[in-house]
Amino acid sequence: MDQEHIEQLLRRVTLRQIEVLLILQKHRSMSKAAAELGMSVANVSRVSKRFEMNLGRRIFAGHIRRTVLLEDADEILECLKPVGATIATLRLNLQNIDPEGIAASPET
Repeated sequence: MDQEHIEQLLRRVTLRQIEVLLILQKHRSMSKAAAELGMSVANVSRVSKRFEMNLGRRIFAGHIRRTVLLEDADEILECLKPVGATIATLRLNLQNIDPEGIAASPET
């Protein structure tokens, strides 16, 4: 992938797309990924298709029950795993923030 394509992808990809794709890779099933994420299967499908559109190529094939990773998909998704770990850490850290403390903090 050339540098321009990488920069374009990085500008367009969302944290949610990365999270959904990694869960989809783990389960290899849209319905199981949707259940873990608390999303509909249609939303998982839309998110994965949007990522593929941003990437410029397909990385998944299949149906609701079974999702097949196409050539190079694992390599691409492996590159995203550190970001997925960061998302999980971010989620945990945000859960530990007292929402009343945020509301009471003075504006800068």
